[in-house]
Amino acid sequence: DARRPRERDVSCEPEDAQLLREGFDRLSDVSRYRRFLHPVKQLTDAQLRYFTEIDYHDHMAWLAVDLSQPSRPAVGVARHIRLTHRPSVAEVAVTVVDAHQGKGLGTLLLGMLAHSAAENGIDTWVAYVLSDNTPMLKLFRDLGARDAKLEEPGLMRVEIPVPRDPSQLPETPAGKVFRAVARQVGVPQEA
Repeated sequence: DARRPRERDVSCEPEDAQLLREGFDRLSDVSRYRRFLHPVKQLTDAQLRYFTEIDYHDHMAWLAVDLSQPSRPAVGVARHIRLTHRPSVAEVAVTVVDAHQGKGLGTLLLGMLAHSAAENGIDTWVAYVLSDNTPMLKLFRDLGARDAKLEEPGLMRVEIPVPRDPSQLPETPAGKVFRAVARQVGVPQEA
């Protein structure tokens, strides 16, 4: 399948369910709440199937694993799911285990996801972010987020244009990571 990722270490497949479960178990209650927008104690088997049985077109996910550890634990995941009523838009979510937060991993995963989105005709991401999740809101602003609206008390709905030309992003840490990812995956960039 031409849409399938070529590097197994960062794809998300059904056999990764246990990695996702173990990664989820290493998230703090705050990180779990920020990802799911309500308290979640554990992932169900149905959720794990949904998160790992992706089609690489409408539902895409990139999984980061720690290759320095023998068990290669999952340390982060970014995914988007195309909206059926707006086919050029996908809802996006990023989760990074607490020990790896603030180091650019979420940005790197979003860079990989942006490449997949552009290849599949997605030009906008929509994210639902708690209004006190300032790191994620800053990241999305650094990527050109627009139309941040209060969806309900404490919850923001943010639209982020999928960066098709990373060279056009601002000189922010996120912009630099996106340009580096683009170089690695062979996305043409303007000089």
